[in-house]
Amino acid sequence: MTAFLSLFSDTYFTARHRFLRAAAAKGHEIETAIHPLSGDFPAEVATDTVRIGPDKARHVLFISSGLHGTELTTGSGIQLGLIEEIESWLPGDMAAIFIHAVNPHGSASMTRTDENNVDPNRNNLVSFDPLPDNPDYDALHDALCPAVWEDPERDEAEARIAAYIAENGFGKFSRNVLAGQYSHPDGLFYGGSSRSWTIANLADTVARHGAGAERLAIVDLHTGLGEYGALEVMRRDAAPREGAASSKIRHVACDVLDDVACPAPPIKVILEFGTFPIGQVVNCHRADTWLKFYGHPHTPLGRKIKAELRDALFCDDPAWLEAVYSQGIAATRAVLNELSDTSAPTAD
Repeated sequence: MTAFLSLFSDTYFTARHRFLRAAAAKGHEIETAIHPLSGDFPAEVATDTVRIGPDKARHVLFISSGLHGTELTTGSGIQLGLIEEIESWLPGDMAAIFIHAVNPHGSASMTRTDENNVDPNRNNLVSFDPLPDNPDYDALHDALCPAVWEDPERDEAEARIAAYIAENGFGKFSRNVLAGQYSHPDGLFYGGSSRSWTIANLADTVARHGAGAERLAIVDLHTGLGEYGALEVMRRDAAPREGAASSKIRHVACDVLDDVACPAPPIKVILEFGTFPIGQVVNCHRADTWLKFYGHPHTPLGRKIKAELRDALFCDDPAWLEAVYSQGIAATRAVLNELSDTSAPTAD
């Protein structure tokens, strides 16, 4: 078996064990933020942070995984590979900060959101008063998140969604659904009404480790958007590509870098690794949302929903894993080089 395949895990608990073991083997100190609801799980649930490089660094690179819990196992595998290599890449004035399982509750529960169904990548608002509007989502909420998942009522919901897509196009549907909403706590891509534990902890970590630096950068690892095995580099420090599915998304987690006073503007990069068509991925999130509010995970249907969700965001396919791993390592090194001014900026 190719060595990198052993870096990828099937659950948060396995991924965390491997991350902690790898950091300890390298002699790195581990900073642990235990989630307030950790006691609800059979083992400790936490965000773990490892700093590699000087305590006082001119440049600081953050590498984060598991902002969306369903995407932790992919991001963790890339982080494990980087822990083995990154020390030899770092200039003497740079530190790399690994943040493992930014959203530990969602990672342990195998769900996108946090313990309150809040999508952390829609939760980083400067103010929650007033809350943003999303009328297109509001009009479709009952169809996107029906109370019944396997009945004629579900057929009616699908017909409403199909009618919207027929009238407006799938591009508008995907952009408006992905943009986030703040009116339906039981809905998809809910941004919350206050700052979550996940975002507060991330902001605190970034503030502490970024203090005193001249410039910060972040590489935030994600899956589920784009062609199978392909990498899309999303720059949050530049205007989004016109027509991109993510073009209307606001209040993302990596913007916490803006809160740290530095002479130079931060570099903010999201690495998105494609899995399956966006409609399929969104339907898996719809099913999981139904399961949270109306179903039970320990039933045949519940287990089926969780298995399909896992497989939609993490492809247990050596070819996919090889593509994701190699591109993830290379793209992270490109951001590191940009941060250290040794190469041109990464293209969108």
